[in-house]
Amino acid sequence: MVPPALAGGAFILKGRNLKNRAFTLIELLIVILIIGILAGAVLPFVQQYVEESRITRAKQDLDEIKNALIRYENDQRFLYTKSDTHDLIGAYLMNAKPDPWGRPYSIDSTKSLCYSYGPDGIDNTGDEVKAYFRPPLAISRAYWEDSNGTMSVDTGDKLVLRFTRPINIAGGPVLTVATDDLEYLNGNPESNYSNIEHSDNNMTVKLTLDFTANLPGNPPFRPGQDTVKAKDPNTIVDGEGIACRPDQAILIKPR
Repeated sequence: MVPPALAGGAFILKGRNLKNRAFTLIELLIVILIIGILAGAVLPFVQQYVEESRITRAKQDLDEIKNALIRYENDQRFLYTKSDTHDLIGAYLMNAKPDPWGRPYSIDSTKSLCYSYGPDGIDNTGDEVKAYFRPPLAISRAYWEDSNGTMSVDTGDKLVLRFTRPINIAGGPVLTVATDDLEYLNGNPESNYSNIEHSDNNMTVKLTLDFTANLPGNPPFRPGQDTVKAKDPNTIVDGEGIACRPDQAILIKPR
């Protein structure tokens, strides 16, 4: 019979052996494999969270740039045409910080857009982060210029249209505003233009009226009474090809 003390000692020794026993190579490999599986499962979520955080920060930065551009154009009374934020620094923007991917923000005045190239750093790939700093394309003001001084609407007078964004140009200096693109409400829609001019970086269009076939006293519109709007909005588009709003009729005022 083994003495109790010896039995207890053997028990303690056995416990110590269990406590101090090292991992085998197979056990270590199993632990490493489990850690790798867990890391592989969690990593995509971490990467997605980091990318979403960067996109959120880019949107916040672009809101600041957008507001700076709006204040600039309101104060200066002309369009911001630079492709970067350099001329905004100081009076309108604190600094020219890069986007979350380390690249400068860009501005495209013809598209009324400030943007980051996004994660891949390449334009027109669908992951750009954008902010528009002008309202959607629409006619904002309409004026009649009595070029002939006759106090009545006749051939040679001008219809001046002001848009909320620069409009697209097709075929060089010819604007994408044609006779059939406009509709006069409460007036005569049959009007022709002998000349089309554009100014203010394509935000203003001046159309010379030519309606010699019209009967006297039957003008295409009556200043102060009639309105004008885009008849077929898909033919008047901005720099990104976004159509002009067709539901916004503007009163034609005498100038």
